[in-house]
Amino acid sequence: MKQSTRLTIASLLSILFLSLHLADDIVRGIEKGNLANLTAVPIMVIWLSATLFLAGRRTGYVIILLGSLLGSVVPVIHFMRVGGVVGGRMASFPFSGNFSPSGRCSRSA
Repeated sequence: MKQSTRLTIASLLSILFLSLHLADDIVRGIEKGNLANLTAVPIMVIWLSATLFLAGRRTGYVIILLGSLLGSVVPVIHFMRVGGVVGGRMASFPFSGNFSPSGRCSRSA
């Protein structure tokens, strides 16, 4: 397998996981589903277009690098923000899929 093919696959997986992560945060109530979250959409579109259309070009590599760096900063943002999900609040989320209608995760008895 060529190195550029591996880069394309890794980049596509990173975009997929970043979008699933954002959706999961909104569903669990960690992030509010407002217009501020839409700033991630153009970033992912540019990253995706660079991955698919600019593969093998220098500009594509630069955009993929910047997108990858932004994607790797997501955990740092979660742990550094004031009132974030560090510690008890994140650990108390059940993973059974029981969600209340308000979007908050509810405990199952």
